[in-house]
Amino acid sequence: MTLNMFNRSMIQVTDRDFDGSIASCRIHDVLRDLAIQKAKENNFLMTSSKIDDIHNCSQTRRLAINYGWDKEMEERELLGQSVASTTPNLRSLLCSEDVPKFSELRYLKVLNSFGNRHKPEKFGELSQLRYVKVRLQVESEVDVYNFQTFIGGMRFLQTLDLRRSLIDCDLPDCVWHVKTLRHVFLPPWGRLSSGPPSSADLINLQTLYGVTSRESWEVEGIPKLSNVKSLTIRGVFQWNTIATLLGTMKHLNSLHIVGDDAPLTIIDMRSFPFYHGLQILSLAEYQRPSHNHKKIALEVGMFPINLTWLLFGNTHLREDPMPVLEKLENLRHLELSRSKFQQMCCHNRGFGQLETLRLWYLEKLEEWKIEKGAMPMLNKLEISGCPLLRVSEELHHLTILQELEWTFPSDDDKINEAFENEVRNICKHVPSIEFSKC
Repeated sequence: MTLNMFNRSMIQVTDRDFDGSIASCRIHDVLRDLAIQKAKENNFLMTSSKIDDIHNCSQTRRLAINYGWDKEMEERELLGQSVASTTPNLRSLLCSEDVPKFSELRYLKVLNSFGNRHKPEKFGELSQLRYVKVRLQVESEVDVYNFQTFIGGMRFLQTLDLRRSLIDCDLPDCVWHVKTLRHVFLPPWGRLSSGPPSSADLINLQTLYGVTSRESWEVEGIPKLSNVKSLTIRGVFQWNTIATLLGTMKHLNSLHIVGDDAPLTIIDMRSFPFYHGLQILSLAEYQRPSHNHKKIALEVGMFPINLTWLLFGNTHLREDPMPVLEKLENLRHLELSRSKFQQMCCHNRGFGQLETLRLWYLEKLEEWKIEKGAMPMLNKLEISGCPLLRVSEELHHLTILQELEWTFPSDDDKINEAFENEVRNICKHVPSIEFSKC
């Protein structure tokens, strides 16, 4: 896609990332119709929404099926049953509903089934798969066995996306020995899935999402993940092991860690080889009552100077973090959550590039001082779960603020009405102001 295509509105941007890059896009209806027509003429891609279309797709290798919720269940089931029997040479399949006999599509390389959750028995052993994005439901022992059969049979797998699945078992170790593997996404909820075994040598792996550490790493050693660029680990408890793993990663530019007691040990990152290249960092902690006595403070240099995106949630943070964070000259997106500090001050010339600021569940925060010249590029501000925070007159210093979202601090409608009026009076220069209840 060229810039010229965007300028002509042939391709329309629907969402952008924190750094301004394009996150998602769509094409104009006219261009879409033309693309579908040309794809059919060249037998490149067929689209289908009814059974007659399927019967005309016997020679196609790429098929997109959109069942449509306006169709009767029986018709949708018949449509799904027709896929395997009429398209034996299929290489790529995108479908929004069920295909009962996935296992018969022996030559399938790309599978994206984004409808209902499937039992893994439907897939059998599809050994040619390169890209898999499916919603699985793995709960019983039979499901686990079929899941291991399905996953373990993929010898050429490059991308495995199970983020919308419900899986009650670990990813089979045999998957971690597929050297072609590049991207792995596991469910962000439910059972924690252990990371690769120490014997894994995943030289091509670039993305690892949703795993936790293994106890065996402390004894057997760390797996070879030297080329990983994006890492998300959750349920972290053994910080010495995690620190050792991170010490082997030279190319990491995105790191997300969620755990109990999470940032307390990991926060000073200067010793890691990826320190100067890290751009995205998320450290979120779930507090246990037994850890209430702990207290931390931030120091200059703890965070990489090249960070552009930072999420920091730590219940042990009791001092204003802004004097440290505002020195991150490249920071564009900042989220602070679940901390205990009472006052916050943003100084002149601080946060020179910051565009988005989110303050979530800062239950002790009472006062926010904003000096003139602070956050000169701030475009969007979200405040939620900060019931004690007083409205600051200095909000008018945020001269180019375009969006303000604030949850009401009280259940009393009269108090909230007065609060809303006060905010609107101070922030007359902000085009979009929204209020909501928690």
